[in-house]
Amino acid sequence: MTIRNRLEADLKEALRTGDALRASTLRLARAALRNAEMQRGRTLTDGESATVLEDEVRRRREALAQYQRADRSDLVQDEQLELAILLAYVPRLAAGGRSKTEL
Repeated sequence: MTIRNRLEADLKEALRTGDALRASTLRLARAALRNAEMQRGRTLTDGESATVLEDEVRRRREALAQYQRADRSDLVQDEQLELAILLAYVPRLAAGGRSKTEL
């Protein structure tokens, strides 16, 4: 199962169960994948999809750091939850690896 197919299936499940945060996060990830496909003019490979999702993880980590510096614990919690959801789709980052954009 491709990353995109897994994301779509998980989105449907989140909508079915009423998990609003998970559904919202997966919708944003799906939109990022679609935008990348439109820019490239073709369907993404699994590796390209992982790279797009790595960028989304990086954005969440940057936002998390900013919210922590601003002492916004309410936003920190939301970003941490979104980050955990996205890391399920990029296992090498969940294991403590570094993305290409962080190197």
